[in-house]
Amino acid sequence: MANENSTAIIPLPKGKKNLVQFGAIMLTVAVACYGLALMTLVPPILQRLDGMSYAGLVGLCISLGITLLSPIGGKLGDIFGRKAVVVVAGLINLVCGVGIAFSSNVLVLLICCFGVGFSQGAYVSAPYIIMGLINEKKNVPKAMGYLTMALAIGGTGGSILAGILTDMGMLNAAILFPAVPLVVGILLIGLCYPNDKSGKKVAIDYKGIVLMAISLPCVTLSLSGTTLGWSLLVSGIIFVVGVVFVVVLLKHEASIEAPIIPIKLFKQRDYLLFLLVGAICYFGRGAVDNYAPLGAQQVIKTSVALSGMLQFPKTIVTMILPAIAGAWMAKKKANMWKAMFLSTLLFAIPLLAMGFTVQAGWYIIVYFVVITVSGVGESFRGISFTPAAQSVLKTEDIGIGTSMINFANSLSASIAAAIYSAIYGMCTASGVTADTVQKGVNGVFLTAGIVTVIGVVLCLSKIRPMLETETKA
Repeated sequence: MANENSTAIIPLPKGKKNLVQFGAIMLTVAVACYGLALMTLVPPILQRLDGMSYAGLVGLCISLGITLLSPIGGKLGDIFGRKAVVVVAGLINLVCGVGIAFSSNVLVLLICCFGVGFSQGAYVSAPYIIMGLINEKKNVPKAMGYLTMALAIGGTGGSILAGILTDMGMLNAAILFPAVPLVVGILLIGLCYPNDKSGKKVAIDYKGIVLMAISLPCVTLSLSGTTLGWSLLVSGIIFVVGVVFVVVLLKHEASIEAPIIPIKLFKQRDYLLFLLVGAICYFGRGAVDNYAPLGAQQVIKTSVALSGMLQFPKTIVTMILPAIAGAWMAKKKANMWKAMFLSTLLFAIPLLAMGFTVQAGWYIIVYFVVITVSGVGESFRGISFTPAAQSVLKTEDIGIGTSMINFANSLSASIAAAIYSAIYGMCTASGVTADTVQKGVNGVFLTAGIVTVIGVVLCLSKIRPMLETETKA
């Protein structure tokens, strides 16, 4: 029986609660494995299909899928129940993951990668929501800590395991193993978690979804049009169509009560600034996650297993440093802008450094060092931008404002993936060789570094004066 004195929103018997929690943890491990671990495997997968020129499109398809569905993932849970969403979306994820392993050509691979991202966009927030519902409020932070650890274990451990299996000649096993935690999560949530379908009518902006489903792919895919075999004219036309639909989307979102994109929040200058600089950090993060394994394997010529370990020191840093940095930032408000400055600076320096160090004959230790430094930047990003943005919102806007932060980060990752894909595609258009891959990867890192420097400048020129003025007031 459930504890009648429990203050949890959905109280469960201890045994069933533990199973649901373990299911949520397994789902989070699976999400991480289909992220970093899959990016580690992109080079050998594409080599098998003779499609190395499409390396940038794999990350773009996954990011695009997540971005399209993540804004309504929470609402789908309210309408159909989170159990139904996890089971259905999880099974789609499973099928597409298996499809990646057995893809016979690049087109099938890209479709399956998009399916993985699209399905994850539906259920990626479910573990966090479920943990908040089945735990008493005092135990929620500890439960969220389990999910943070699951992300670290799935991302780093999954990458290392995927690399080892690939080096052993078991590429399909390396692609398929994330299905194990995914299936465990689906079964435990499906069997043990109650139906939490909301009885209230939930408004969904269907028109906005359609407009975004047209505009975002048009804009992002047109940037990689040459890689897809499109002429410059066709790519240009598709890009213009995408921009037109973006304008229509923004006008529509500004005119309704329950939008996907809360335009009204953009009128708050402070919030918009925090949102923008935080998204810039996410722009650079995609370069490290997606192109570091590619550079390590194809240019520096390391093993897949070693490239899978690149994120390990960074993961240790991001598990330990946020608590220490958070305590430091809480001492005085002026430390908030310093945390943001350190976040952007410690993203920019590694990215710019990697733009010059991805060369044949270089030691892989250089990658380990600069990626670990980016982990320090990631730690400061996690403790600063979201709290800062929330602090300038009205109480009733915190929920939608926080969702907008997550969407902006996801959108930034998709736009970054499109730009990186275009750069890599242009550099390898003449043929995929060690030299052209080196130029493509270096171009990606330099572009990401330059964009992140803009974040450094905004921190010093806009955020610092604004927060120092508030502190004096």
